[in-house]
Amino acid sequence: MSSIKRISIIMWREFLAIAGKKTFIVTTILIPLIGIACMGLPFLMSKINTSETQTVAVMDESGRYGAAITSNDDFRFHDISPIGAEGLKEFYDQQENLYAIVVIPAGIDSTCNVNIISRNAVRTGLQQHVAQCLDDTITQARIASYGIPQLDKIMEDSRADVQVNCIKWEEDGSESQSNADIASFIGLMLAFLTYMFVMMYGAMILTSVSEEKTNRIVEVMVSCCRPIELLVGKIVGVGLVGLAQIAIWVALLGVASAALGFGSIASGDPSMMMQASGANAMLDGMDDETLATFMQSVASIDIAGIVVCFILYFLGGYLLYGSLFAAAGSTVDQPNESSQVTVPLMMFLVFALWAGIACIDNPDGQLAWWCSMIPFTSPVVMMVRLPYDVALWEVVLSIVVLYASAFGIAALAAKIYRKGILLYGKKFSLKDILTLLK
Repeated sequence: MSSIKRISIIMWREFLAIAGKKTFIVTTILIPLIGIACMGLPFLMSKINTSETQTVAVMDESGRYGAAITSNDDFRFHDISPIGAEGLKEFYDQQENLYAIVVIPAGIDSTCNVNIISRNAVRTGLQQHVAQCLDDTITQARIASYGIPQLDKIMEDSRADVQVNCIKWEEDGSESQSNADIASFIGLMLAFLTYMFVMMYGAMILTSVSEEKTNRIVEVMVSCCRPIELLVGKIVGVGLVGLAQIAIWVALLGVASAALGFGSIASGDPSMMMQASGANAMLDGMDDETLATFMQSVASIDIAGIVVCFILYFLGGYLLYGSLFAAAGSTVDQPNESSQVTVPLMMFLVFALWAGIACIDNPDGQLAWWCSMIPFTSPVVMMVRLPYDVALWEVVLSIVVLYASAFGIAALAAKIYRKGILLYGKKFSLKDILTLLK
């Protein structure tokens, strides 16, 4: 049997061993749902975390601003100014259902201080609502105190609201709209996905290697094939699992986008966007011009090129870290000992993610450039830089360095793997690993 045939058998065995489990199918479907839930959960919880409308009394010692505090869904205000400050404490003690008392001092025009008296800690919502109601009213009163006719209108007309539009010149001389926020979001999302996928599938390789070594199954397998064939088949098989899972998620995303009406949004026609059933709810409050600008900003980003680079960097990063995880798994006797040897690998990935986050504000800085060339960090950091139109030579150089390093590290990892999987009852130190490399 040829080497290619043996590798393919091992590869499909690894693929079916993971993809054929019910847990794989369940997690493949649950992870997108969990991601959607995490985005919508804060909004849902804010809607659920409601309480009955609280009664709040208002003591207006100034005699001018009490009516400015209006009731809403959370608080109902009523004026108790006639009671006077002397009877305020007695009044509060007699009211069991009174949540708080807002005291507006007589000198509020100069001090801008308001007191809220309550038996317990006051909710932030009450503080914000009182401040918001009084801010505008007192501001208008101060403007009127100057006695200048229509001063409030003059100030309103003089207020400037500067909108900064980012225009990008294309190579053919045409102009397109760009948006740094959109680019940052896309870059950060891809960086996190790369980090998550590489760590998740690398951990799968480590678990598989350590379990086979613990169960002595590997002894039977190496009697039928070379250790390097077993390593290559295992890495490729788990990699196919990752690509299959990503493909399923992309398909689910496409179905969800079609169901929500995002197909009409992709046309770039603002009127079609506003009529999209699902998108209309999500983009509520955005006018045609804003939507058109948003879509122009998205269109200015080379999505196809970024997706291709994402796949290349994911495969390169997976090959690099997968080889290291496999080598680490071959040096332990028990699966519970694997955490001791994987901490350094995890630290590299965590550093790569934090470096990517730090490079969002300056994707062309020294940190961003070097981290996008170092193979241990480039799969994550380059994802942050790609939406900002990185030079082609930088991308090519980074990919070449990544794959050259990945194949080199895979060759070194194969030496450790070949010896480590058949050694039992030994605690591997750094010196032992260097000996295996020799």
